[in-house]
Order: sequence, then structure tokens, then C-alpha cells
Amino acid sequence: MALDLRVTLEKGSLQKDLAKLSQGEIRTATAYALNMLAANGKRAVVDQMKEVFDRPNPFTLNGFFVRPATPDNLASWVASKDYAPNGTPAIRYLGPQIHGGARDMKRSEKALARISGGQYWVPGPGAPLDQYGNIRPGEMTRILSRLGLMNDAASNMTDKTARRLARQGKVAKGQRSEYFVGRERGNGRPKGIYKLSGPGKVVAVLLFTPRAPTYRVRLPVEQIVQQAFMARQDRVVAAALRRVLKNRLG
Repeated sequence: MALDLRVTLEKGSLQKDLAKLSQGEIRTATAYALNMLAANGKRAVVDQMKEVFDRPNPFTLNGFFVRPATPDNLASWVASKDYAPNGTPAIRYLGPQIHGGARDMKRSEKALARISGGQYWVPGPGAPLDQYGNIRPGEMTRILSRLGLMNDAASNMTDKTARRLARQGKVAKGQRSEYFVGRERGNGRPKGIYKLSGPGKVVAVLLFTPRAPTYRVRLPVEQIVQQAFMARQDRVVAAALRRVLKNRLG
């Protein structure tokens, strides 16, 4: 769900400061001030993400944008991007950080549901992580492919690949690949995805958990933007006034 926060100026305050200007100039100055404030609000959100999250990646930091005001439409917005051409929009996983509560299932969790029993996952001690602390996308793709869980059947591991892995000694007994499902003793419940990383060496890559990870509010976007707005309103109005007067004088 997209998050939109409308940033507005009190007309009376701005018109008082710009009383000597024409209505067209006032609207131009208002739009300029609104856009300055919205841009500052977005920067404040990004700064907060860098402070409260552990190494947020550029995609996450770029999860918000400014919808600018114009002289004909005096409203600017700090909005979340609710579409990503090659993945999940950042707002989908930032939502619990903004509002608190449990997160939705990841696409990989839905793909693994057939073997996990519909559980969630967290990185295990053997998970290869990128510089931002997230499991590498290539590793997740390999897991889904090796276990035959890719939506595109052509992307799943072929018999030829299975034979190559077998020759390299990368398969556990009775397995088609170096990845396999670990189960609890007694009840046989899936507890994670494990990897045979060498002779007699097994590491946990993903650990299953039946409950959705829950989060406390760490990124109160509306509050952050409003505070940034209040802190800079007077200076931005003054800057808008100087800009319009400068344009008038040429």
C-alpha cells in the first residue's frame, strides 16, 4: 500500500510575507516553497533510515520520491514508490517498520511453502550475505532452482546439472543437489534449508520460523516529514520570497 503524505503551507502566512507580489508570483513562490519542504522531508526520511537500519541498500534508500507542486496545483507529496520493475517495492517491507507489526510473506517464502509448510525464513549462519547484510539474490535463486521451485520450470535444475554436482561431490545422500531440507527429529517438521559445503560439512542457509517476523515502529515517516517541515518553514518561505523578487528585478 502506497504511503502519501501531503505537505501544505498556511496561505495566510505566505501571503502576508509576499503581500506586495501579484497572485501569480505568490502561487509560484508557494509552489517553490512546497517543493523545497517536501524535498527536505524526503532527505530527513533517508537520513533516519541510515540511522535506524543496518546498512540499508540504495534500493531501500530510494524508496520514496517527491510529487512536486505547481503554481496551478499547490500541493506537494512525499510518497512511497509502490512499483518496482524488477522486484518488490521497498514499501512492501518498510511498511512494518513504519507502522509496526508483522510483515507480509516474501516471494521466496511463498515459493518455498511447498517444502517449508508455509513458514517464514531468516538467514542461517551459513547464508552468504551481501555488503548490506542481506542474503545474496543469486543464492536464493540457486536454492529455488536446485529444489525445483522456480516458477519458470526451464530455470529449475536439470538432470545434467544434477549429474555435474554429483561428480563434484556436492550432493548429500539421496539428494539431487547440494541443498536439502533439514527436519526436526521425531515430528519431521521442516526446520530449514541446509547446504553440503564440503566433505562432511553442512551449514544452515535458511532457518524456518512458523511466525511472521514482527517489528516495532522505527521509521515514523509522517512524523519525520512534519518535523522537518516545521523546522524549515520560515527559512524556506524567505528563500521563496527572495527568489521571486530576484526574478522580478531580472
